[in-house]
Amino acid sequence: MTTPNAASVLKPQPRVTELTRPYWDGANDGRLMIQRCASPACGKAVFYPRVCCPYCHGAELTWFRATGRGSIITHTTVRRAHHDGFNASAPYVFAAVEIEEGACIYAEIPGAPVDGVSLIGRPVLVDFVEHGPGRRMPVFRLVD
Repeated sequence: MTTPNAASVLKPQPRVTELTRPYWDGANDGRLMIQRCASPACGKAVFYPRVCCPYCHGAELTWFRATGRGSIITHTTVRRAHHDGFNASAPYVFAAVEIEEGACIYAEIPGAPVDGVSLIGRPVLVDFVEHGPGRRMPVFRLVD
């Protein structure tokens, strides 16, 4: 039995549902789409896609294009990939990013230093990379 070449193994693909379709369609078009609670008493940005607001339990969420600007609130270096499709990328930085609209998004930070440097508080900007056939994935890149 032979081990597949890391470049030949596809990364796992997201399951697109009617609920998540605006997010994934936006990513494929280079737009970071997230939800916002439509309640005037709340109005908070919501990520990941949901059917009701996790803050006030309001039933109406609307989609909008986020700026994609944010900062790293925590991060880790992935040295051993959890799936063969990510082996070629390891080691890489995976972070929690608070975007300026207030939502927290988890994503890879391509090109970030993997050793000896704290990235907490560093500004980032969303970018979109090929993740598989016909699929783009949001990542964040460090900005100076």
